[in-house]
Amino acid sequence: MSQTPFGTRFDRVRAAMSGRGTEALLLSVGADLPWLCGYEAMPLERLTMLVLTADAATLVVPRLEAPRVAHDPALFDLRPWDELEDPLELVASLLGPARRVAVGDRTWARFLIGLQHRVDGLTSEPASVLTGPLREIKDPHEIAVLHRAGAAVDRIAAALHDGEIPLVGRTEAEVSA
Repeated sequence: MSQTPFGTRFDRVRAAMSGRGTEALLLSVGADLPWLCGYEAMPLERLTMLVLTADAATLVVPRLEAPRVAHDPALFDLRPWDELEDPLELVASLLGPARRVAVGDRTWARFLIGLQHRVDGLTSEPASVLTGPLREIKDPHEIAVLHRAGAAVDRIAAALHDGEIPLVGRTEAEVSA
């Protein structure tokens, strides 16, 4: 697997899946998808879902969203779907024989219910049972990002304290601008 922060996360998630007997991870909207692959799905009525199994990963997205994906072919395949396609059928086909799945905690219920109707014997649990413990332990990339964010906040706080950013008589929007 790729040794990018995302590649390392894929490896850790797959190890956790193996340890729990989870055959597939299905991530849609919510924090787990961008944490794992760098893509933040828009909360649309159209399905976006990463299907991760022990040996494959495919991000299923509406065609109109595909240009927003920073696709890393070393990590996952990108499968845009068209208006006349059934994205749940695509996800069901990508599951193959997998029946024990972990589903993103913020996945819309209609998508999970739709999959249950298409895949006989599908059992699910919240993805957070896998991702939660992994996300609690920050990797070097996450630590570096947190340090940069903290430094930026420190600079803003110092500028406010030193009067470099005038507050009196200004609205929040004016200060923010």
